[in-house]
Order: sequence, then structure tokens, then C-alpha cells
Amino acid sequence: MATTKNRLSNLELLRVVAMIFIMFGHSSLRINALPTSNAFVTNPLYSFLAIMSGCIATTGVGIFIVISGWFGIRFSGKGLLKYLFQVFFLLWLIYGIAIVSGSSEFNSSGVKYSLCFYDGYWFVLAYLGLYLASPVLNIFIEHAKKKDFQIVLISYFLFQSVYSWLSAWYDYYNGYSIIMFCGIYLTAAYIRKFPVDWIFRNSWQLLFATILIMSIIASLSTWLFGNAGRQIRDDNPLVIFACILFVMCFSKIKLQSKVVNWLAASCFAVYLIHYSPFVYPYFMSLVRYVNDIFTGWMSLPAMLTTLLVAFLLCTLFDQIRIWLWKLFFIKFDKEEVVKDKGQRR
Repeated sequence: MATTKNRLSNLELLRVVAMIFIMFGHSSLRINALPTSNAFVTNPLYSFLAIMSGCIATTGVGIFIVISGWFGIRFSGKGLLKYLFQVFFLLWLIYGIAIVSGSSEFNSSGVKYSLCFYDGYWFVLAYLGLYLASPVLNIFIEHAKKKDFQIVLISYFLFQSVYSWLSAWYDYYNGYSIIMFCGIYLTAAYIRKFPVDWIFRNSWQLLFATILIMSIIASLSTWLFGNAGRQIRDDNPLVIFACILFVMCFSKIKLQSKVVNWLAASCFAVYLIHYSPFVYPYFMSLVRYVNDIFTGWMSLPAMLTTLLVAFLLCTLFDQIRIWLWKLFFIKFDKEEVVKDKGQRR
């Protein structure tokens, strides 16, 4: 929901890529468990690449928040209404289709899911919290001195690294929270406001190095101790750094594409649709079917193709929501324009 005057297709493409990462984490990584210690002995290269794919996919959520912090969220009544309309229209439409098709019944559980009281939709409420907090965060970003900004960020990362990443205390929800979102938002805004030239200049090399370091640590930890060493987690500082580097890298790409912009406009809807408790079982059945047919080195391209097809289907379904918003809220949009012009006079 970060805003720009014109949609930059390079970063819109990154939104699409980030959502594919998230879908990959929701599907393939849950079917194919991370390699075991024995797997590294029998097939070390394949195991390492499997670990690396997990490290890359983990950046999906953070990338969206970095983009928001990079451009800044402009809070408005229209923006809030559009966000809530997208969430609840799609959730209730999916639930209604499930009831009519006979795959579900009208009951308290279905109503609860459609009101977003479902742990799979933690991002919805966390981002809503970030959106509501953005005016305060933006004031700090605009007026804070560089030294004060640095103190806040250093304090935040020390706090989240100890309290969440290292200790894994559940109260922090493993980093899946508004606290993490606010920290990433401020970090992205700081780097945009006080750019570090050598990081931006070498962003592709640093991104590769960061992913490689995470993968090596996770692989060695899996081989020696049977776990990934807390590398494949959203609150891993290296993951957050990789998210920032992804945005820097894609900001260098020169691209203008209506197709990319069209796909990116439904990224959030893709999340809402494929992860719905009324859709997700069918999505996973398709993923398992593809996973059973294609094995070995063919499994990754087959899985990515499946996710792209699912992404496209969700995007087409979301056109209903987009059409209705334009149809019923065009008057609201015009009133906002008139109001904005009046304020400029």
C-alpha cells in the first residue's frame, strides 16, 4: 500500500516475485521438509540448494514492508477503506462460494475466518496496524536527526534480535508482528533518507553474499545439529538485510510494463485468496500432485510454473473486486479529488 505518483514496474515486478516467494513458502517448503543431516551426506549439492531456496523464500514478507518504507505510506480515509474493502469483500466472496458449492457450511468457524480471525491472516492485521501507525512513524522519519534515527534503529535490532530471533519467545510471534513491521519500515526509510552509496552500488553482490552466508550457516547447522540455525526466519537480521538489498537491486532495473503493473495490483489479493482456509486445501492438493509427478531437478521449475499459474488465476478472480471498487466507489474517488484540489487553492 505504499504509494508512488507513477507505478514503477521494476518494483511492481518485485512485488510479484515476493508473492511467489510467499506462495513457495506456503506450499513446497511445507511438503518437502528441509534436508536432514543424512541428506547432506548422500546429496550435498541438492540439499544445499534446497536450503538456499528456503532462505530466499523467507524474504517475501519483508520485501513488501521494505517497499512500503522505501516510498512511505500516505494515510488516508480512502486508502483505509480500500484496504478493508479488499480484505472483507474477497473473504466473504470466497466463503459464499464455498457455501453455495457445498464445500463448507454457514457456521461460527466460517464467520470467524471471514472476519480475519485466522492465524494464516496474521499479515492482514499486522499491516493494518502498520498503516494506522504510519502517520506517527512518518513524522519521526521527517524530523528525526540522523544520530537519533540511528539510536532508534540500533536499539530496535538489539531488542528484536534478543527478544525474538535468538530467544524465540512466542509473545513476539516469531517476528510476525507489527513491531517487526514498524522496525523494517523505519529501516527502509532511513536508508532512503540517508543512503549508503557503497551498499547501493554493490547491492547485487551483497544480496548474493547475504543469501550465500545464510545458506551456508543453515546448511552447516542442519548437517551438524539437525536444524537450520534460525536462518530461515523472518526476524533474522540477515533476512531483513536481504529484503532491503532486493529493493535496491530491483530499483536499478529499467522497466515499464502494463502487464507487470496489472499483476502486481492483485498481489495482496493473491495472498488472501490462495491462503484462504476454503481455498488452501485445494491449492495444496494441486501442489502435491505436481510434486509427486516431477521429482529431482525438475521439481523446482515445475513448482514455480504451478505457482505462476495459481497467481494468474487469483489475479483473474480479483478482477471482480477491482471492477466493483471502480463501479461503486468512483463517486468517493471524485470527492477525494475535489477535496484535494480545494486544499491546494
